[in-house]
Amino acid sequence: MIDQQKMKTMNKQITWILALLLAAPFISLGQDKYGETAEQQLLCKESLSVYSSYKKQGNLDEAYIQWLKACNVCPPTAREGLYSDGVRFLKNELKKASTAGNEERATTLHDSIFLLYDQRMELFPSTTKKPNNRCVILGYKAADYSRLNKDDPATANAMFKESVDCLREKSSAAILSKYYVTSFYTMKGLEDGAAKEKLGEMLTEYLVLTDYIEFGLAAAKAEENAKGQEGYEKAKGNIDEVFIAIAQCEDMVPVLTAKIDSDSTNIDLKKKVLRLLNKKECSDNDLFLPVAIAVHEIEPSHPSAYAIGYSQAKNDNFNEAFSYMEQAVELCGDCAEKEAYLLKAGQIASYLKKTTAARNFAQQVLDMNSRSAEAYMLIGDAIAGAASYCDDKALGMRLAYLRAADYYGQAKTMAEGDVAISASKKLNSSKKQFPSVEEVFTVGKSAGASIQIPAIPGCPCSGETTTIRVR
Repeated sequence: MIDQQKMKTMNKQITWILALLLAAPFISLGQDKYGETAEQQLLCKESLSVYSSYKKQGNLDEAYIQWLKACNVCPPTAREGLYSDGVRFLKNELKKASTAGNEERATTLHDSIFLLYDQRMELFPSTTKKPNNRCVILGYKAADYSRLNKDDPATANAMFKESVDCLREKSSAAILSKYYVTSFYTMKGLEDGAAKEKLGEMLTEYLVLTDYIEFGLAAAKAEENAKGQEGYEKAKGNIDEVFIAIAQCEDMVPVLTAKIDSDSTNIDLKKKVLRLLNKKECSDNDLFLPVAIAVHEIEPSHPSAYAIGYSQAKNDNFNEAFSYMEQAVELCGDCAEKEAYLLKAGQIASYLKKTTAARNFAQQVLDMNSRSAEAYMLIGDAIAGAASYCDDKALGMRLAYLRAADYYGQAKTMAEGDVAISASKKLNSSKKQFPSVEEVFTVGKSAGASIQIPAIPGCPCSGETTTIRVR
C-alpha cells in the first residue's frame, strides 16, 4: 500500500529542490564549483560520490534519494551530470508512480523532468567538448517530450527542429530519425492547407536529413564504430520508411520544381532532387530528364547516369539507355544502389540480346545477394531470349528453355508479391517450350535424366547441365 504522506513529502521535496536549483545564483569568478566554503565543498563531493556509487550499482531507488541530498548541498553548477542523472532518476520514479496510479506524483515528476532540462540548458549552454551543448540537450529534451507526450508531436517536433538546425550534420542518428517521425505525426494532425505546407517541408527536408545521415555514417565507418554505423543505418531506414509513406510523385514534382526555379544554378540542389526522384521512380514529368542531364553534364555520377538511362529506356531508346546504365554501374563502385543498377543494366542487355552482358550483370548481383529472385529471373530471360542460338537440330533449343525454367523456378522459391507472380508466369511460359516425349525418345533419353546442353557459339547456356522434363 502506498504511503500517501510519504509521497506528498517527496513531491514537496522535488518541488523545493528544483526551486532551489532554479533560484540559486551563479558561481562567481574564482569560486570553487563545489561550494563557497570548505565544508560545503566536502559535503557536495561526498554527496555526489554517494549517489553516483548507487547509480553504478544499478540501485536507482537509493541513488534518487541520495541525489536529492546532493541537490540540497551542491551549487547548481557543481556538475552537469547532476541534471542528466536527475532526469534518469525522475523517469524511474515516474514509471513507478504511473504503475501505482499516483497521478498527482506522476504529474509533479513529469513537470520536474523538463524543468531539469531547461535548467541544464541555461547553466551549461556550452562546454569544452560540446560548444553547442544546449542544442544537444534540447534534442534529448525533445526525445523525452515525444515519448512522454505522445498526443503532442508538434511541440516535440519544434524542439527537434531547433536542435537539428543548430547541430546540422553533427546531429545524432536518433535525433534525426525522431525529428522526421514527429514531423509525420505533426502533419497528420494539421488541417488541409497547413498539412500540405508541412508535407512540402518534409519533402525538401528529406534531402537534407539524408545528407546528414550519410555524413554521420561515413564518420562512424572511419572510426570503425560498429554501433554508430548501426544507429545511422537504422535512422536512414526509419526516415526512408516515412518518406516512402508520404511522397507521391504528384506531390513531389511541384514542390521540387519550385525549389529549383528559385535557385536554378544550384547544382547541389539538383543532385539532391535527382536522388529523390530516382528513389521514387518519378520520371514521367517535365522535371526529371532536364535535371538529370544538367547534373550529368557538370558532374557525371552514378545517380545521373542511371536517371538518364532509365528515362531513355522508358522512351524505348534502349541502346542509349544501355550506354548510360553501364556508366551508372562503373561510376557506382560500391555504392548502396549498385544492385539496382546491375539489375536494370542486365534487363536492358537482355532486351538487346546481349546475353553475355546480361548474365554477367546478373551474376554480379548474385555475388552481392545470393537470394535475389530478380537476378535469377534475369538469367532465365537471357537464356530464353537467346534459345534459338542453341539449336543443334536436336534438343538444343528445347534444353535452353529447360535451363531457363531452372532459373525461373529458383526465382519463384525466393520471390514475393509481384516478382513471384512474374516468375510463375515465365516458368509456365517456358514449360510450353519443353521437349515432347517423342523428341526425348528420338535422342535416346527419358524424362528425369540429366543432360548437358551442347556447346554452340552464341548459346547462352552452353555446357550447362539440366534435367529433362517434357511438356
